[in-house]
Amino acid sequence: MSSAAPAGKLLPVTEPAAPAPARVPVLPEAVTILAGFAGIGAGTLSFGISSTLLSASLTPGTITGAGVTVLWGIGLMVWAVQSLRRGSPAWFRAVLRTVPVAVVLHLAAVAVGIWAPGPAPRFLDGAALSAAALELMILGSVGWLARQPTPGAGPAPVQPAPGPLLAAIFAAALIVATITTPGLAATAAGDHAVPHGEHTSAHLSPPTGHHH
Repeated sequence: MSSAAPAGKLLPVTEPAAPAPARVPVLPEAVTILAGFAGIGAGTLSFGISSTLLSASLTPGTITGAGVTVLWGIGLMVWAVQSLRRGSPAWFRAVLRTVPVAVVLHLAAVAVGIWAPGPAPRFLDGAALSAAALELMILGSVGWLARQPTPGAGPAPVQPAPGPLLAAIFAAALIVATITTPGLAATAAGDHAVPHGEHTSAHLSPPTGHHH
């Protein structure tokens, strides 16, 4: 006896199920967010450092230095916003070439303040130290992300779960704020900031004169 299927009858064909899209790991997303926030913090510190340079003296050297520092801060802000918008570091080759120069300059400023020759008072340049720390954070984050494997062909990956992603955003903001706040307080802009609770307000004085 033959076990072949009857003539004219088609057997059902089962197609293989499409692979489910992989979920994006939280760690690369968290590192990208940390790098972006660090860029915003370093840019803000650059604006504060420029105000310190201008408040010290209005010489051609300080004006030029303040202008270059402002341009560097704007560049960091633009890079941070672009990186956060696209979800990965933007222009990473340019970052790996320019940010180390800024780190060296900021660490040199810290060294000059600590080991200042002559009768000049010695001090710790907190703004430059905080800026160097944030820029090193950018370098470390971009370098680590550049070594991560790129996703291959297949369905587009799904974004991480909201819970871990929100925790990563909160942790990155806390780390950057902890470094940026004392550095910004060490600038001339921080000196002119009014602490909370010390804002002056106009008080109405009781009218003077005779009461009938």
